[in-house]
Amino acid sequence: MNSRLEISIIIPAHNEEKRIQKCLKRIIEYCTQKQYDFEIIITEDGSTDNTVEIVKDFQQKCDKIKLISFKERLGKGRAITQAMFTATKKNVGFMDADLATDPSEFEKLLDEITNNDIVIGSRIIRGTLPPIKRPFYRTIFSHLYSKFFRMLFRIQIYDPQCGFKLFRQEVIPKLFNEIHTTRFAFDSEIIVKACSLGLKIKEVPINWDHQAASKIRVITQIKEMGSDLLSIWYEFHSLWLQNKKVYPQKKASLKGRLLFRFLSLYKKSKEKN
Repeated sequence: MNSRLEISIIIPAHNEEKRIQKCLKRIIEYCTQKQYDFEIIITEDGSTDNTVEIVKDFQQKCDKIKLISFKERLGKGRAITQAMFTATKKNVGFMDADLATDPSEFEKLLDEITNNDIVIGSRIIRGTLPPIKRPFYRTIFSHLYSKFFRMLFRIQIYDPQCGFKLFRQEVIPKLFNEIHTTRFAFDSEIIVKACSLGLKIKEVPINWDHQAASKIRVITQIKEMGSDLLSIWYEFHSLWLQNKKVYPQKKASLKGRLLFRFLSLYKKSKEKN
């Protein structure tokens, strides 16, 4: 691999004072060891703790770190989108601050990016890697979301929500323009829009360690992501009805017509209220 391979690594951060220091140390250590031409972009999303102060302290020690800070919370999707337009390297990726995926996993994605526009990590496709270890309810949720995504959009990506992705820099302006989803399902909107633009996507198995999360948070995520996914489908289906090029849509699908009708009525009722 090229010893001066370029990569921008974006880290979304909201109240990450307990994890951001370890995350930055690990990324700097890895990229320095690989002799990458790199930058780390922390997109800080309305934190109320000491996240900003910790990142600023690191900036004094390492000129590879950029900080984008928002006083009010935008949501993970919008925070990453804003950071994407500031990246300067040929390859631009994002990962989570909890190090559930180690930055060394970018090697798997970088190996594939030359022949693709986007390479995404997958916790569902395993290849020769061992199965992911996580609570049973998280596994069920992940597989159900995967199936729901593929059923709605007919796109054969199994883990659209994995927060470990890599993009060729030149596709970013068109791809991230007018991304509407601000919460966690924005990853899915990126995949759908990429397919609509005819971009080439590769899904690659990665190692990933489960980080503890409360069941209440999981339930909240299920509601939010389900709602957002249906909203994404509705918007793209509306474009398809206008004969716009979008994801692979099945013509004259009865289920599609019924779902679109139901969502249209639901949106009208919400607007009245």
